[in-house]
Amino acid sequence: MDTGLVVDDTHFEVLAAGARIGPRREIGTADEVLLADLGERYVRAVRAGSGHDVFTTLGRELWSWLDGDEAQLIALLDQAAAPLIFEVRGPRSPSARAWAVLRAPFELLAHPVEGFLAANPLSRFCVVRRLGRPDPLPEPDGFRLGLAFMASSPRRHDELDFEAEEAAILDAIDETRVDLVVEDTGNPVQLGRRLADLGGLPVVHLSCHGTNRHPGDAGAPVLLMEDEVGDDLPVTAAVLAGSLSRMPRLLFVSACLTATAATESGHLPGGAGRRSEDHVGGPGGLLAHSMATALVSAGVPAVLGWDGSVGDRSATLFARHLYARLSDHTDLAPAVGDAVRALLNSPDDTVRPDWHLARLWLGPSGGGRLVSGTRRRSRVSPVHGTRVFLDRKRHIPVTAPEMFVGRRPELQRALRALRSGQHAGVLLHGQGRLGKSSLAARIADRRPDLVPAVVFGDYSAAAILDAVAEAVRTDPAARSMVASRRELATERPEALEALLTDLLAGPCAQAGDGCPLLLIIDDLERLLQVGESGLPTVDREAAPVLAAVLRAFDPAGTDSRLLLTSRFRFALGGLEERLKAVSLRPLSTVAQHKLLGRQQARTSPERWAERSVLAERAVAVSRGNPGLQDLIGSRLVLNDGVDLARAEAVVAEMEVYLNQGELPKEAEVRGFLENLALDALLEQAGPRHRALLRDLTVFQVPVPKAAVTVLARRSGGSAARLLGLGLVDAAPDLFDPRKVAVAANALTAGRLDPLTDAESAELARIVVEPLFTAWGGADGAVRRHLDLELQLAVLALRADDPRVTGCCAANAIHVLRTGPAVEAFEFGEAAIDLLDRHRHPVPVNLLRFTADAARVSGDGEAAGRLLTRAVEQTRDGGADEDMLVGQARVLAEYGTYLIGRGELDEAAELLNRAYQLFVAVDNEHEAAVCQGTISDILHRRGEFDEVLRILRDIVLPVHERSGELSSVAACWSKITDVLYLRGEFDEALRICHEIVMPIHERLGDDHGVAVTWGRIADVEYMRGDYGESLHIRRDVVLPVYERLGDVYSTAVCWGKIADILYRQDEFDEVLRIRREVELPIYERLGDGRSVALCWGEIADVLEHRGELDEVLRIRRDVVLPVHQALGDVRSVALCWGKIAGILAERGEYDEALRILHEDEMPVHERLGSARSVALCWGRIADIKEQRGEIDEALEIRRERELPVYERQGDFESEAVTCGQIGDDLCVQKKYDEALTWQLRRLRLFQKVRNPRAATWARADLAAIHLMLDEVQTAFDELADVFLSFRRLGVPLGMARVGPMLGRMIIAAGEPDAARRVLDDTLAAAEEAGVPDSAAQARELLARLSEEQPG
Repeated sequence: MDTGLVVDDTHFEVLAAGARIGPRREIGTADEVLLADLGERYVRAVRAGSGHDVFTTLGRELWSWLDGDEAQLIALLDQAAAPLIFEVRGPRSPSARAWAVLRAPFELLAHPVEGFLAANPLSRFCVVRRLGRPDPLPEPDGFRLGLAFMASSPRRHDELDFEAEEAAILDAIDETRVDLVVEDTGNPVQLGRRLADLGGLPVVHLSCHGTNRHPGDAGAPVLLMEDEVGDDLPVTAAVLAGSLSRMPRLLFVSACLTATAATESGHLPGGAGRRSEDHVGGPGGLLAHSMATALVSAGVPAVLGWDGSVGDRSATLFARHLYARLSDHTDLAPAVGDAVRALLNSPDDTVRPDWHLARLWLGPSGGGRLVSGTRRRSRVSPVHGTRVFLDRKRHIPVTAPEMFVGRRPELQRALRALRSGQHAGVLLHGQGRLGKSSLAARIADRRPDLVPAVVFGDYSAAAILDAVAEAVRTDPAARSMVASRRELATERPEALEALLTDLLAGPCAQAGDGCPLLLIIDDLERLLQVGESGLPTVDREAAPVLAAVLRAFDPAGTDSRLLLTSRFRFALGGLEERLKAVSLRPLSTVAQHKLLGRQQARTSPERWAERSVLAERAVAVSRGNPGLQDLIGSRLVLNDGVDLARAEAVVAEMEVYLNQGELPKEAEVRGFLENLALDALLEQAGPRHRALLRDLTVFQVPVPKAAVTVLARRSGGSAARLLGLGLVDAAPDLFDPRKVAVAANALTAGRLDPLTDAESAELARIVVEPLFTAWGGADGAVRRHLDLELQLAVLALRADDPRVTGCCAANAIHVLRTGPAVEAFEFGEAAIDLLDRHRHPVPVNLLRFTADAARVSGDGEAAGRLLTRAVEQTRDGGADEDMLVGQARVLAEYGTYLIGRGELDEAAELLNRAYQLFVAVDNEHEAAVCQGTISDILHRRGEFDEVLRILRDIVLPVHERSGELSSVAACWSKITDVLYLRGEFDEALRICHEIVMPIHERLGDDHGVAVTWGRIADVEYMRGDYGESLHIRRDVVLPVYERLGDVYSTAVCWGKIADILYRQDEFDEVLRIRREVELPIYERLGDGRSVALCWGEIADVLEHRGELDEVLRIRRDVVLPVHQALGDVRSVALCWGKIAGILAERGEYDEALRILHEDEMPVHERLGSARSVALCWGRIADIKEQRGEIDEALEIRRERELPVYERQGDFESEAVTCGQIGDDLCVQKKYDEALTWQLRRLRLFQKVRNPRAATWARADLAAIHLMLDEVQTAFDELADVFLSFRRLGVPLGMARVGPMLGRMIIAAGEPDAARRVLDDTLAAAEEAGVPDSAAQARELLARLSEEQPG
């Protein structure tokens, strides 16, 4: 080690070029605390996606600590040479304090002035960490770089974009300098065997999900890899290292949190597009190792991992640059540093934030150059199969690597079959343009031990031998054998079989140092004939040739294999059984959107913005056919040369076609569909098989043989024939992946008449029980995928089957809740009605989940009824733990419901009972949730200090320990609500942006994201930025609630929009929203508090219109009693304040002041709401002004109001107060001073982008200029103000300033201009309901008419 830190258990030294700099320093308690704090802030910043400034601050603090009193870091940088490899070395088993230094984010080190050290391309700063004293580095093996790539993407987990990572590596490497091997099993054992067979490789790259704390492995770090059937296999460092008999020099574990210690929490789960899983909880044992350090301790010389949840695109770009540098024989550490800089300097905003997450850990023998030579490890290119396809048959459509997505399961099944020794080869079959040829090319790429020979178009014996001869041209013996026997073999099939048999067992035998063949016969459907029944058969002339080939490729006698592609399966006298049939199904939803992402990357931002919605529709009409998605999406919708009208027409015509309509008019699409020949295939299938296919459309997911067999008996059709013709798709069963499930092809289904309701019901009665049994029955619910639960529940409802409904309906509602809540509610209600009709027990969870859907959809009465029933049903549930938990959950949910209805005392009682039950069964998490809900009651009652204590000291620590991130986000959200009410806007915004929003985004929680944006909009509203607040509410938040069918949240959002419109004087629209949108929903939900608040907001509008008696009635008789009954002291105080305002307007000043001083102010002071106190003082100042006590009013404004708004950054309230101070000064004729205050008001409104309020401020400035006899300035200002009001659509403003402006124009001798202004003024005054302005305008117009008649 030359430069960096050497750490032992209690001290560390700073070294440069091997020499110590400054004193040996103790790692004291203060150091440990400082580093822990830096680490915690680093995790928060990563979680929030913070900008460079936050990380720069952390880097500078770390610089300051490391530099110390002796300027040790500065001295190190002065003496170190480039590349600057900053190595932090600790003992093999570090102490806690040593770990604190080793794990500090030195990647962020930042100069106090110049910024990140990592950004300097000249010094090439890079951080490495080493466990143990370095040993002499082993010599590279003299070959060029060898790289093994394996992705693991188990079922039921977010699918990684591993195809893009592999494509990027292929794109980055120079094939003359790198040997790439791809292992597709995703399994550590198979990887170890593959590496052993290859004699080891210097670099292994694993792409997978990871977590630093896995609950199933004693809280240890794991990688989520694949077992033999593709399910998840948690793999610890010990298991992975034990699988690798030949250790690589570098193991790159491209998974999230692989460099994060198991003791660290707070990291977010990966979610879609990220590389970790949400198992962040675990036992409390202190596990020091991360996955990376554990692998180093297990003997891997160097491990590269990620200290956080890294994005797919970041991981891909990093790998691209890393391997490009390593292939040039760059030492490992500077190669990593260069890849880090590539992320740091990337123009891509989604990539740059991850630049500092890479962590390189070394063992004693790690680092240095990994390779030094140029000799090949393999003679075969990693894309040799694709090249043979492209070179031999250029017109075969083979997808480019970066566009090849979604075929991992089929690729794995095909490779397993080819390696098994049980099959002569593989038959890839499926509908046209699903990617069979492209998959065949990838399979050939994956088998470098087999020489590909491609046959296409001409399937004669001569063509087959030509392809074989081309493949063996470098083997003299094989070449000679083919040439000498070619003529006879082309004439007699038995001679062809003999030649191929001898060739494969002789010159092409692996045992004889030969190279086995992979004979690829592409588009075999050209040889097939479809009969009236059974599978298609091979053309009579071609059958003997194909039979000879199948017999020759006997797995018992050769390592050579066959790979056939065909739209159809076929029969050939039983010889077809020698092939493993692998069906290609349409792309999954995830794969379709991966492909859409690739298409977007090739599209200009402008075109994407214009057509992104249309592109989504193009995906939908493509029905998972990648060829069709490429045609409609890339070549038409997103093509710059295709106008929008044509693109829209193409998609619309496809939508019609998929509803049994005519073929699209667009020539390319029409030709594509004619080539698929769906209608012809349906006709050829025959009526019985068509009937079966139509029956299969009753299912929304692939179903196993048990269900299909029942339907086949009914119709007399054959699923095998439908599968053989590509009219149904096969896939592993979601319940038992070892079994095959089938589904009607989505494109084909669009050409069939849809089932009637009666037909669907009849089919459901036939299949529901067999399907339920096949998917595990009542005991299989724990293992059943939720999509299967929904499918079973839908069928059970149609079949009127109580047993299956009772088992599956509750979980089905979980799935439906991702869509409109009303649909989930209606489904649940139908399920409950069915069970009641049959006198079948209704599961408590069904009642609970349906009640929640009812509440969200706006039916509060139904929610209450269902929860009441659930409470009764669990009342005598017994002492069993599961029963107690069920009872507690019902009580908690009913208590939450009662809070919404304002029945706080009963809600508190129920929630406390639920809390005690959760405590009794040691359910800490749900007990904490109960405490959080109890805090909602205290929040309603204004006990904010107690709310914060419960949330911060009791609830939040429990959720953070358990790793329940959605609960963590909910708790922080409640904290921001209190901070918002206290006016602590900056802290509330920080929590929203840095903590809550990132959690919801990573969890894919659209509702949570919308709620958080709503909180941000509230702060923008309070700061006076109405435009931004309105944009967030209308364009970001409201569409989510409407899409989810969340009626209550939709009503609240409309209410917030009305608040903004009220500020913009759009009173008619405000009243419409309050009366027609909000109020009916709250009344239907039985939400008394929201009803009262809504009436209070209606009163605000009526007050503005001068209807004071009605306003006073509403506040005293409607609003106030509700808040008093609810014990909502804050709302009571605010209501009293509103009443005081009305009394003041009626001249009852003493009573108004009494209310403000005695009924409102003390409450706000007790609640600690500084802003509310300031607003109350403002109302007192208003009354002082009305009484003529201007000096007292000014004192209140300046000393009690304004400082609060300045402190809180409440620019809106600050601006309003400045204007009021200016008005008071005008009353005192202090015009110059008033002008200063009004100018400050103007600047503040401009700062918050409130053009209406700014224009009003300019109107007041003009009036002051007039008082100062600055007539021209006043005239210019007024003229501009009048035009601004007209442009902004503010008739009230035009009515107020128009008469004054008209008089000034008349005085200037411009009657025509004056008449135009006054005509506009009169119209505006009548529209705004300002009679005095209207009268003035008429009077001035009449005067002009008298002076200039006609």
